[in-house]
Amino acid sequence: MLEKLQNAEKLTFGGNFVQILSLAEIRGVPFPMLKVKSLILDTVICQYVIPGIERLLQNSPDLEKLIVRGRNYNTIPGEHLDQYLQLLSLCPDQCWRSKDGFSWNKSLRNVRPKHVTSLVKLMLKNN
Repeated sequence: MLEKLQNAEKLTFGGNFVQILSLAEIRGVPFPMLKVKSLILDTVICQYVIPGIERLLQNSPDLEKLIVRGRNYNTIPGEHLDQYLQLLSLCPDQCWRSKDGFSWNKSLRNVRPKHVTSLVKLMLKNN
């Protein structure tokens, strides 16, 4: 699906889409390079979206503007994502572990300043 969007200059993704991207990243699904210049993410900051956000940033070398709105719409419950990984014989705790060792929040309502700081560091690292 991302292949159809790879030439778009402006994209907006919601929380569910970013969660699905995270699952795809964990499973090793290849991501295309994107020509996006402006990216809006309508999602909360939690462990279930970080792998997808990280891959989006890595594959968007022309990105000039990133907005994370921190909205919590009807996203997929984290326990459902964990159950999906368990069905694949994967350990959710290992899958959601950050590459830099940071422990992200599981709860969509429990974002702390350290999570925002870590997201900014992640964005700068992938810039």
